[in-house]
Amino acid sequence: MTHAEPEKSDDLLDRLKLGDKQAYEKIYFTYSNELLLAAYKKTGDKVIAEELVQNIFISLWEKRQEAVINNLQAYLFGALKLGVINHIRSLVMENKYMEYQTLTYSENHLDTTNLVDLHDLSSIIEEGINSLPEKTQEVFRLSRYQHQSTKDISAGLNISEKAVEYHITRSIKRIKEYIKNFYIFL
Repeated sequence: MTHAEPEKSDDLLDRLKLGDKQAYEKIYFTYSNELLLAAYKKTGDKVIAEELVQNIFISLWEKRQEAVINNLQAYLFGALKLGVINHIRSLVMENKYMEYQTLTYSENHLDTTNLVDLHDLSSIIEEGINSLPEKTQEVFRLSRYQHQSTKDISAGLNISEKAVEYHITRSIKRIKEYIKNFYIFL
């Protein structure tokens, strides 16, 4: 009796390009823990690390047909590196925005112009949320406005925790894009 040889990554990639979900799952189970550990080492935050890894696998599936991948492991870790860089970049932008807020707004006194700007930003965010699919809106609002945990949302909506994480990740990404596009338009 001979032992089956481990599946080569080229075979997995060929099957992935054809939309084979089993190949996708095999890739996920082969690399996800290693990627998660690396992401956690870089970010120091489990939730952010999980989000980065989840985004890598979502992107891998969405771009499976057009992606040119010569080395699967190098591709995945390269995507992680870019994800970490983009995360750090967004933190820097957020910190700059917070510094701007601190300099611009006084805790005791917000003038009318600043209140209008703040209201406008809130309106833009709400429009971004309203542009999401209904289920994604619901998950986002439960998570961000009602501060429910992934587990609680999962139980309340009768969907998996991975589905909740997916909705949250997609909504944050889409809302950020919506705000960015709005300001670019201005």
